Amino acid sequence: MTNTFATADELARIAAKIVGLDLGLAALVSRDLEADFVPGGGNTVRVRIPGAVEAHTKPIFDKSTPLESSEIAEQSVPVTLNTHAYSNVILSEGDLDLVIEDFSAQVLAPQSHSIVKFAEREVAAAMQATPETASIAFDEANPAKTFTQIRRALRSNGVSTDEPLLAAVGSDVYAALLDAEDFDTSGEGRIRGFEVHESTRLAPGEIVGFIRPAFSLVVRAPRVPDGAPFGKSVVDGGFALRYLRSYDGSVAADRSLVSAFVGVSAMPLAVDGEDGTVSLKANGGAVRVLTAQL
Repeated sequence: MTNTFATADELARIAAKIVGLDLGLAALVSRDLEADFVPGGGNTVRVRIPGAVEAHTKPIFDKSTPLESSEIAEQSVPVTLNTHAYSNVILSEGDLDLVIEDFSAQVLAPQSHSIVKFAEREVAAAMQATPETASIAFDEANPAKTFTQIRRALRSNGVSTDEPLLAAVGSDVYAALLDAEDFDTSGEGRIRGFEVHESTRLAPGEIVGFIRPAFSLVVRAPRVPDGAPFGKSVVDGGFALRYLRSYDGSVAADRSLVSAFVGVSAMPLAVDGEDGTVSLKANGGAVRVLTAQL
């Protein structure tokens, strides 16, 4: 039959890839899938922020001056895995034998999409928690000026020109952009160097200009319990999750469980002082603007 089950590893990887491919806002932020998570160490993950060192110099023909040494002071930001997101589906033998022709499409895909939607809500909530920059106005007739001001604010915070600029906007803002002469509609759309993404999870008149490291989506695949007869935890397709399946003979039903530990947090902007120091600026990598349409 077409609904013959694959291995636990195959099903877990299919689910992880479905989630990874379907992410919208969550695909625009940094993702931490496996670093610094120790079973038994609590639900706090420390997301590392790379250190920096200063370049030293000496004359080309100098053969006697000792080389100077540096130490790298690496920092980290704690992110709490505060939610176990899961989808638990019970299937009768009749469902499996008579109704379900393609298990991946009819069961695994809807379960995976539920995890996608949860991650999207969490990322949107983190973006909307960014303090409003009330000094930046929005002109519906000339929205490019607003993005110029957001760009200036990010640069003033210390965002490097090496970082690609992203923007998530509500439907009213995107509609105004579509009518703007300066809006490049190729791909998602671009204006003033920002790659713009429309999201109905934001308010219609909301704008969040940011860089990828401004928010972190931290995901861990729960461990497969020792007593689980069929299960696998994987990192694949840009996401981490666990898949379990079990049969309850007392009620002749099959259980399909997809789950992940998820945490989303705004991250401070790491500003390299180019003197061997890295300072952290809270909310420095994101600027949020609420228009008069909100």
